[in-house]
Amino acid sequence: MNLDTLYQEAIRLHRQGLLPEAIRSYSLVAGLTPEVAEVHYNLGLAYYENGQFGLAINACRQAAILCPADPDILYNLGLACKKDHRYVEAEVAYRQALTLAPADPDIRYNLGCCYRDAGELEQGRDIFAELAGLTPGHLPALNNLAYLHHLLGEYDAAREAYGEILRLDPDHASARYMHAVLVGTPVAVPPREYIRSLFDHYSATFEENLTRDLEYTLHLDMRVLFDAAPRNKRYLDHALDLGCGTGLAGGSFRSVCRLLSGVDLAAGMIERAGEKQIYDLLHHEEIITFLHHTSQLFDLFIATDVLIYLGDLRPLFAAAAGRATQDAFFCVSTELAATSGWIIQTTGRYAHHPDYVRETAGEHGWLELRFSPAAIRREGDRRIKGNLFVFARAG
Repeated sequence: MNLDTLYQEAIRLHRQGLLPEAIRSYSLVAGLTPEVAEVHYNLGLAYYENGQFGLAINACRQAAILCPADPDILYNLGLACKKDHRYVEAEVAYRQALTLAPADPDIRYNLGCCYRDAGELEQGRDIFAELAGLTPGHLPALNNLAYLHHLLGEYDAAREAYGEILRLDPDHASARYMHAVLVGTPVAVPPREYIRSLFDHYSATFEENLTRDLEYTLHLDMRVLFDAAPRNKRYLDHALDLGCGTGLAGGSFRSVCRLLSGVDLAAGMIERAGEKQIYDLLHHEEIITFLHHTSQLFDLFIATDVLIYLGDLRPLFAAAAGRATQDAFFCVSTELAATSGWIIQTTGRYAHHPDYVRETAGEHGWLELRFSPAAIRREGDRRIKGNLFVFARAG
């Protein structure tokens, strides 16, 4: 087989989705023609599509050395670096691509996403603002701009950006929810699209951001409070981690249960939780819907940082009661509301007065065993106040 035939075979295999075979053929051609940028570029694409991001970076970088004036090569180098969480290298690649193709909205958008995912919120905000100005009606840019304004506490700017999204797309559920929050309209439950989008975007950096930057220890504090509550058996049969996220609470409670299941609405969170291999079962579903649909019974429910995304708690306590054994426990955390009932805060999170939590739990057969005030997380220069509860089935 001559060189051109081998290269065309690699392209054919690539188009058919036979990635390992395509990679082998591209690699052979690259070894025989190391000076051809296109071969390294296609090899990098195949590695990227096969989830081999480090090798994709190497191939794209070689292509960029051979053809430094091609913005597509630099763009794909940035994509591979971002996927490999090498954010500084991704930013450099995107910046270089942008100098070659300053009008390309995809390059600018992905640079903004890179800053966002790296936690460089001000830089991300500025890039998305540039893109929204250069490309009017660019909804993803506006959505990210509103989101970063909100995270940075720039609530007037966030409200304006969410309003612009609604002018372009009146059915945009997340924008409608956040705009309502920022104009002071009470909403009992956020739309699923908002929760899903929020945590899918956040999943890559969620755990590190919580535990390192926000000094989050709620999953550990909840286990300590649970261990202080009386119970008749050392090991529980089946625990359910509601809104399991990346598995922080699951890791804390794994040693107390024979079976551990997790459920979360965000696919990115389920993927991260699965990587830890601490759950026996994981379910990608909204938590109350799951409780209504499952036939399983549980003797422990864990809901850390879940009630902050629910206003009215009656559906949750009722649904859990319907799938609880007679001796089940329910561990929950809340942010503290100084007034009675529940409130929605400018952060988009809910806070609950402890009396409301107790009363609502009691209405659905949950008896308080343990209670503790808690520092939920750091936010700026202050600690967010909250409460931890351990409930058990009454009677």
